[in-house]
Amino acid sequence: MRGQRLVPLQPITMALVAAALLCASASAAVPVVRLSYAESFDEICQQQTKYVLEPAWASEAKSRLPEFQAQWHANGGRLLRATEQIVGKRFTERAFQVSLSVCSFPSMAEPLLVNIRFSLRSFVPDAIPPDVTIGTIFHEILHRYLSERVPAKSKLLARAANEDEIVRSHLHLMALQKAAYLKLGLRDTLQRVIEKDHALPNKSYGRTWDIVNDGQTYMALVDELKQ
Repeated sequence: MRGQRLVPLQPITMALVAAALLCASASAAVPVVRLSYAESFDEICQQQTKYVLEPAWASEAKSRLPEFQAQWHANGGRLLRATEQIVGKRFTERAFQVSLSVCSFPSMAEPLLVNIRFSLRSFVPDAIPPDVTIGTIFHEILHRYLSERVPAKSKLLARAANEDEIVRSHLHLMALQKAAYLKLGLRDTLQRVIEKDHALPNKSYGRTWDIVNDGQTYMALVDELKQ
């Protein structure tokens, strides 16, 4: 109003405003990730594959969707930011829609589909913890991030010429995954992710971790991504 004198902001208030703006800027810098339950996909999957879905699985997936989204908000953005900081390159995609499924299809990056059956207590009594579920989402998003970033003439891939394609296509990804977890001090989560991958029926994932965890191999793989 006319005649009123503006009161200067106190230093502490100014610092809080600056910190809030910095946090908002940092949050906006990473891609937005939205999770949804793939209900239509699961219905079609059941019809086409004859895989029988228990109603309890879909019910739990829907009821726990806010929990999984909250878990992603807690650590997912930090993982994406750590990825950009480690490699020195931003995500070209600014948003990801991740569909969560309880059918028999494996997780994949194209389209972004994450199978969460083993995250459900209605599916297995010893369900994997939410941080490992978030690790799977992070894994599939990393496939998109690295789709055009793995060097065509990678010396480390050349050394792994005798490994199968799954191993070769995951070496840089799991190395970067490890680097991001370590950067954030999430060693326990990293160990649980590794244990989960070692337990998969396809032993190529465990084999990839064995190579990545051999000495400082993971750092050499990450260094190739910075080129």
